[in-house]
Amino acid sequence: MAEKGKFIVLEGIDRSGKSTLGDGLHHHLENMGIDVYVTDEPTPYFDSRFSSLFEKEPSPEKEFPVLTSLFLEDREIHNQMIKEKLSEGKIVLCVRYSMSTFAYQGVYFRKYFTDDNSFFDWMLAFMKMFHVDPDLTIFIDFDSKMFADRGSRGKRYLLFEKEQYLTEVYRLYRMCVDKNALSKAYLNIPGKLNIEEMREMALNEVVKLIRE
Repeated sequence: MAEKGKFIVLEGIDRSGKSTLGDGLHHHLENMGIDVYVTDEPTPYFDSRFSSLFEKEPSPEKEFPVLTSLFLEDREIHNQMIKEKLSEGKIVLCVRYSMSTFAYQGVYFRKYFTDDNSFFDWMLAFMKMFHVDPDLTIFIDFDSKMFADRGSRGKRYLLFEKEQYLTEVYRLYRMCVDKNALSKAYLNIPGKLNIEEMREMALNEVVKLIRE
């Protein structure tokens, strides 16, 4: 078991392989005797709130404020659990976190700013109010044009899976990664790699972090 907890996040656009990579990392780390707690966003709390508010697919433009408030409420609850597990010395492995909010909700915030720099500065300050700094963020650099070959994840995600929308989401992800924001360290993994190659790259970096 690690002497102190580490917070590791997997990020990337829809269908990039985050969950599959997370499952592989979890399996290999546990086989090494490392105590891992796996979590993801949105949490089941978000699912229940979403289902109670929306019987049909919501319009992102019209329902953006409500959806953003749901994500942030979910984040606050999730952060308490993350902090608790880290205090117990666990390795917390999380699929989707603050960068996802920055990118997916950022598409709608961006229209209120005249340039990327002012948007980035405001959005970063905003996100840090609802944030536990990851020790490592693994970003799967999976271009928006590649996502259409992989199946949908269900109703609650349909509004986030349009290719034009994901093109801008990817741009905001890259903005965050290129500026080294919202994480202490990054590992960029090319999305064109197969899952075994991704897992090898990620596992090497994660084990190095844990053993520091």
